[in-house]
Amino acid sequence: MQGPDVDALAAQVGDLRVLVGALSDEDFSRPTRCPGWSVAELVAHCEGMLVRLVGENAQPVAGDAEIDRVGYYRYDPYAPREGEVATKTFSAVIRDRVLDEARGRSAATLRSALDAAASDALVRLRDIPADRVIQRSGHPRMAYGEFVASRNVEFGVHAMDIAAAVGRPEQVQPAPAAIIVALLDGLLGEPLPASLGWDATTYILTGTGRRPLHDDERDTLGPLAARFPLLS
Repeated sequence: MQGPDVDALAAQVGDLRVLVGALSDEDFSRPTRCPGWSVAELVAHCEGMLVRLVGENAQPVAGDAEIDRVGYYRYDPYAPREGEVATKTFSAVIRDRVLDEARGRSAATLRSALDAAASDALVRLRDIPADRVIQRSGHPRMAYGEFVASRNVEFGVHAMDIAAAVGRPEQVQPAPAAIIVALLDGLLGEPLPASLGWDATTYILTGTGRRPLHDDERDTLGPLAARFPLLS
């Protein structure tokens, strides 16, 4: 797979590696704004996503793609059916898995593992066809290229989560930021009102529930305000 989505992902993962490589051992124990997750656990989560990106989440399945990158974030495999009561959430399932993956691992081990996973994934994914149909974690089928594009959201947002936890500037590379903004527009159903004046960082933080809407922003958004956060 080649193209701008891959190049954007490579740039964002590169920034993440630099950020994590500069953290002190003590930084890894800091809490993040992801409930119940420390920096160490977010790093382990990013490592796991990279491993699965060219592992289990790259395996071909039969059938046509059913969703795209926007549809991926609209789907909750644990959403209860009508008349049922939710017993767990997708976020909780992921959190529990990551807690297990991070347990007992030192900061040095996590740094090294993230570097190794990133180096491997960014090479191997270029040999996987973008139109390969894959299926991830109970989600509907989708093209591999669309799944790769969705990873710009994950690595961009989690890089900002780690940066915020250790008092560093929250930023996303321009190319992945553009992909994330377009995906948020897709979830919103229309572009943001220009009068909001948000830059990409503000939109990403607000759209993912990491920044609350202010009263004047709610007024400007009107009925669209009820759709925030667009994903969490």
